[in-house]
Amino acid sequence: MSGYFGRAVVCDTEYEIAAGGLPNVLCMVAYVLDENLRHVETIRIWRGEFGSSPPFDIGPDTLFVAYSAWAEMMCFLVLKWKFPVHIYDLHTAYLASSNLLLPHNPDEERTRPRKRLSDACRAYGIAGWENIDKEVIAEDIGHGRWAIYGQDGVYGYCEEDVKKAAELLRKQLRGHAWFAPTNVELVLHWSNYSAKCIARIQAKGMPIDPALWELVQENKPHVITFLLREFDPSFSSEDPIYSPEGEWSYDRFEHWLWQVGVIAWPRLDSGKLDLSGDAFRLMYHVPGIEGLHALRDSLRVVAGAKLPIGPDWRNRPSLFPFGTATGRNAHRRSLYNVHAGMRSFMVFPPDRVGIYLDWRTQEIGVSASLSGDQALMDAYRGGDVYHAFALNAGLTTDPDRKHWAKTEQTMRQRVKALCLAINYGMAVPSLAKGLDRHPLIASHLIEQYKRLYPRFWQWRDDMVQQAMIDRYMETVFGWPLYLTSSPNRRTLMNFLAQGNASEMIRLATWKLCEAGIVPCMLVHDGILLELDSKDRIPEAIEIMRWAGREVCNGFEIGVDVDQLLEGGARYRDKRPVARAMWATIMRALQTIGVGDGICDAAG
Repeated sequence: MSGYFGRAVVCDTEYEIAAGGLPNVLCMVAYVLDENLRHVETIRIWRGEFGSSPPFDIGPDTLFVAYSAWAEMMCFLVLKWKFPVHIYDLHTAYLASSNLLLPHNPDEERTRPRKRLSDACRAYGIAGWENIDKEVIAEDIGHGRWAIYGQDGVYGYCEEDVKKAAELLRKQLRGHAWFAPTNVELVLHWSNYSAKCIARIQAKGMPIDPALWELVQENKPHVITFLLREFDPSFSSEDPIYSPEGEWSYDRFEHWLWQVGVIAWPRLDSGKLDLSGDAFRLMYHVPGIEGLHALRDSLRVVAGAKLPIGPDWRNRPSLFPFGTATGRNAHRRSLYNVHAGMRSFMVFPPDRVGIYLDWRTQEIGVSASLSGDQALMDAYRGGDVYHAFALNAGLTTDPDRKHWAKTEQTMRQRVKALCLAINYGMAVPSLAKGLDRHPLIASHLIEQYKRLYPRFWQWRDDMVQQAMIDRYMETVFGWPLYLTSSPNRRTLMNFLAQGNASEMIRLATWKLCEAGIVPCMLVHDGILLELDSKDRIPEAIEIMRWAGREVCNGFEIGVDVDQLLEGGARYRDKRPVARAMWATIMRALQTIGVGDGICDAAG
């Protein structure tokens, strides 16, 4: 670290926290290290001893270090402390150094590796915690049961994390075994996002309508029955897919597909049915599937009620920055993890403006610009690349893209899924299933795509081939992907577009936060904002466009206003099935005479 900073502060906090709430800081332990990473001071602070600023330097000559540093920055926000100038997030550094694409093995059950501090330490050969049940202690402290360990016990637990984090920092900076020394500048760049931005966003949260949420939870069985009757195509059969309590059955779903003659449902390499959102979307041509997909996503909210909602009625999901191989967030338990119809639980305060901005056809725009395919760039600039493909492929004769998008929404969604799937290397059999057409037709469409966009096709193949040789691939700003033997080529194709789209949202988020426009939520290709007035909307849009140009070599990625919510307006997704889903919930409440005025206003 010598030559970069005069000192490092390795810090950990312990806090109580309710689901969806903000941390109630209990204690903090910090090690102050000199420029050679030697321990020179230990700082311990207990609740009631926190001042108006941190008990250590946070200026430009200090490197602040923590594991999952967004949690520490949440505590800084609660304590009303300024953020450190430079943050090194050990978690982000570990994710980057260990972002390994495992060999493709269709017979192997895939499990995601754990990414806790203890896991990172084991990877770097650091022993510890063998006789400590960290998860139990962390849960006890979080739920306010810390007294069973006493102040000394909590301090000891916290300091052990700091000690191991300091060891991990030394190993990351020097390199260890197969891990190369960390690129400090890149980690500092990434940590601005994964620590400072993520903390601000999670602290802000999404506003939930408390009256409607409680009404639905109080009348859950009745609402579930209405949803099943409306959206489960097997509801009246002797062996329905869902139980009356809203529990999904894989076996009954497979049996129903056989009963209705669907024999070509996409399957995983293991042979099991693919139940991903992409698989459902490819099969929307089958009657009842789109509604069933909406039901499957919606019941996780209605039946499970697992949204973390704080006392201020804000949904604060865990964003898990860099949680996927492509560098995207792996957010969980948010209104954007479930069907779009459930987003109507979201209502912004009357004196605020809610706005959802998304990049137009972002991943295809990224692929067009980075490949330099002029035809694909021209199709993108035309306003609707999906319409351009549908027209060229004979899937529509409507020359008006706006009219087509408005009147053929289902077809547009299918063409969108198919274009993205072709970009990521979908083969003829899967494409034929998604189109519900003969494989000859699917083969023709793939060839048509190749002829339309030959430079993109060649660029994609060249990039994948080079990655196979180098055993490495990275985004335009350095997020890495390491390859072992026999990687899945489709995953590599996917990384090119999604990894660089992730760079775009990180750049935009950092710039927005610096401008004082803190998002409420980040959703792959979109950003949800809560503003004081409409005056800042053009600034937010320009920041997102700027981020697109930075990633795409000056090529403009369009930004659309998907939602503009004023005067207490409710979030309403435009898709018909989303509106039908929400209308069914309102109708279920009205039939039993609860919340009539509320439902009339929300319906």
